[in-house]
Amino acid sequence: MTTHGDAVGPSALSAVSTAPEKTEASEEKGRVSTVAADAEKDHSDGTETVAPRQPHPEPVADAPAPPPAKRTVKPRKKAAPAAAAEKPAEPVAETAADPPAKPEPTEPEPTTEPIAPEPATDPAEPAAEKPAEPVPGTPAEPVAETPAVKPAAEPVAETPAEPVAATPAKPAAEKPAGPDPVEPPPAVGRLATALSRLRAAIGGATYPLVMPSADEARRIGAALVSQLDDYLLPRLARLDAPLLVVVGGSTGAGKSTLVNSLVRAPVSAAGVRRPTTRSPLLVSNPTDLPWFRQGQLLPGLVRTPESSADPRTLQIVSAPALGAGLAFLDAPDIDSVVDRNRALAAQLLAAADLWLFVTTAARYADAVPWELLTTARLRGTVIALVLDRVPYEAAGDVTAHLTEMLAARDLGAAPLFVLPEAQLDGQGLIPEETIRPLHNWFGQLAADANARGAVVRQTLDGALAALGPAVAGLADAADEQARAAKALDERVTVAYRNARQTMAEGLRDGRLLRGEVLARWQEFVGTGEFLRTLESKVGQLRDRIVAAITGRPLPGRNLQVALESQLVTLLRGVASDAAEQAYAAWQAHPAGAALLEPSLQHASADLPERADRLVRDWQQWVLGLVRQEGGDKRIVARGAAYAVNGAGLAVMIAVFTSTALIPTGLEVAVGAGTTVAAQKVLEAVFGDQAIRTLATRAREDLLQRAGKLLDQEAARFTDRTSAAGLDADPAAELRRAGAEVAEARTALALTGSPK
Repeated sequence: MTTHGDAVGPSALSAVSTAPEKTEASEEKGRVSTVAADAEKDHSDGTETVAPRQPHPEPVADAPAPPPAKRTVKPRKKAAPAAAAEKPAEPVAETAADPPAKPEPTEPEPTTEPIAPEPATDPAEPAAEKPAEPVPGTPAEPVAETPAVKPAAEPVAETPAEPVAATPAKPAAEKPAGPDPVEPPPAVGRLATALSRLRAAIGGATYPLVMPSADEARRIGAALVSQLDDYLLPRLARLDAPLLVVVGGSTGAGKSTLVNSLVRAPVSAAGVRRPTTRSPLLVSNPTDLPWFRQGQLLPGLVRTPESSADPRTLQIVSAPALGAGLAFLDAPDIDSVVDRNRALAAQLLAAADLWLFVTTAARYADAVPWELLTTARLRGTVIALVLDRVPYEAAGDVTAHLTEMLAARDLGAAPLFVLPEAQLDGQGLIPEETIRPLHNWFGQLAADANARGAVVRQTLDGALAALGPAVAGLADAADEQARAAKALDERVTVAYRNARQTMAEGLRDGRLLRGEVLARWQEFVGTGEFLRTLESKVGQLRDRIVAAITGRPLPGRNLQVALESQLVTLLRGVASDAAEQAYAAWQAHPAGAALLEPSLQHASADLPERADRLVRDWQQWVLGLVRQEGGDKRIVARGAAYAVNGAGLAVMIAVFTSTALIPTGLEVAVGAGTTVAAQKVLEAVFGDQAIRTLATRAREDLLQRAGKLLDQEAARFTDRTSAAGLDADPAAELRRAGAEVAEARTALALTGSPK
């Protein structure tokens, strides 16, 4: 009723998987011989156990040669051919061992007395007594005295050499009793260091931008970190630790019942309520409990001896019926309706040395289990399958179909055990005759340290090999994040670069001389006030008196206010246009749309105040520049601040034109005559080249200040991409760490020839 693969795809189980076929033919015979040998060991001391291992046909054959000894040993010689050769060897060994120790009361057998005088009848051989002296010190060598009955002394002298070979055999058998620590090779330490660096690189990589690969990268990254913490690093630190078999499968597949039946004790709760297994349960031999209680494996789960509904706990129980070196972990359902149960099941499967997948005749074709089976295969995990509760009449068809599905997914070599429907016993266990093939298979695995080690190394090496493609995918996703952030920043840069260009064009094309500025400039120049501000303090004093009496502002003040207003309006306009353009560009990008807020669609709320302050500061800087450049000029020195203000206003007007007060276009309409007159006066004070230089410097300074203001506005967007932390180039670090792991894995060669 049980079928299984002839050989496990992973070579680690090829020997174990074929073992059940052999046991069907020779199990009883092997069991009888093993039990017989064990019985002899149990009823004999260390001295007698050596005797059956050394066949003694020669002593028995030689014993009849001397006629005097024939009568005394005759009953024993006849017993030797009748029974096995081992029984006569024991009495002979006893008779020879008794005379040197001389405890006649301890061996009341009548045969000891006739044999004891025989060595005494050889008084001419004192050398025969010398080998008998070490016999009490080495109790395993009474056998050596049986040839001593033979008169030939030389062969007898050689036979005591056999005890010397037998005595070291006893301590050699005692070595496995104490667990010796296994020193890992240096390549293991190198690989562990590389894995730690990779773990840091994966943990440091983030995928904050909404991109098609981001969700998958976050999921894979979290899974890799869990696998590194839960399995790879702890297992690499202890390659000789017990093998962990994670029992997983669909809801209601009978995982808990199977675990109970394998350990022949109801250790895991089973029932019809779903999900039955809410928190994982680990069952092991009592000698293996310390390893699992340490918390190195699956460190995120709290150890507890009691059952709990908290999925963050791991219940650990012992089962003496389970062989040492092997443990079962009953995991939650892989298709549970509870999200955290499904996530926990996937985490536990990633920490398995061997995955025992349990399904039923009704659920074996479900999609979710096959997705995890494929993942386990790609990860290199050793897999075995149990098809549970199969009706007798459907066993052939269901098994054939499942075998085809396994082969189609490159899982055809995995062992498959088919368990027919059976009535559970009083403890809720599957009958022993039904589960015996699977029980024997795991029993052989538990008893064979080499097979267990091969499974561990193969699964570990497969998991290490699977890191390469996974890390490469994470690096690609990180590159996509960096490209997306760069694209978003470029869209913002384009929007605010256009704003800078608009600002510069507004200062060159004379558009600012329209409206209020144009009227105030015409008033300021056409009335002659501009010339008077450059002539003397008399004009300044007269204008102050007139302003105090009439309430009118000082000459040029209206022009200054108009200039300030126009500049602020220009700045606010270009900043608002840039914000709208950047907002629209981000909205068209999947990553940008997720970063937007409604406030970004417009310029900052405090932009008007900052623009006003910028223009006032610039005007003061222009006046300072005029004062500095004209400090040695007689008119400016005589006119002091009043003259400087007039000259400064003229410089500001020059900034708004590309020709520096040369009448073209709009300036002609304003009144070219007075403009030229003003320019002539300025040229007389500063010089022709000086006035042009002042206007150019004032324009550059204004554009520089406006650029800083626009940069501050653009930072509202770019700060959001900078906050994503994509400047550290995590992709390069991931690739570097992945390459180190691959090199260290190749150097370690867990399976001999890493692929």
